[in-house]
Amino acid sequence: MMSALLYYLAWEWINIAIEYTTVAWVRLPKLFLAVVGVNLITHPIFMVLLGQFGHDPLLILGCEIVIPVVEWLLLMVAYGRARWRMLLGVSFLMNVVSYTTGLLID
Repeated sequence: MMSALLYYLAWEWINIAIEYTTVAWVRLPKLFLAVVGVNLITHPIFMVLLGQFGHDPLLILGCEIVIPVVEWLLLMVAYGRARWRMLLGVSFLMNVVSYTTGLLID
C-alpha cells in the first residue's frame, strides 16, 4: 500500500514537472499553481480509472482526449475566456508532452 502511494506521488510530481516545464515560457500569473491545480483534479481520476479498468488502449485514448479539454476548461476558469486559444494550446501541449514522456518511460 505504501509503495503504491509513493509510486503515485512520484508519477504525479514527474507529470507536474514535465507539464510545467513544457509551458513555462507562457507568461501567466501563478502558472505553476494552475498546472498543479489542473493536474490534481484530472490525474487522480485518470489513475483511478486505470486501476479500475486496466490499461485498455481505448480507455487511455478516451482519457487522453478528454483530459486536455477538461484542463483547458479549468484553465479558462482560472484565466478567463479571453485567452481561450492560448489556453487550449497550453493544455494540448502539456498533455502531448506528458503522454509522450510516459510512453518513453513505460
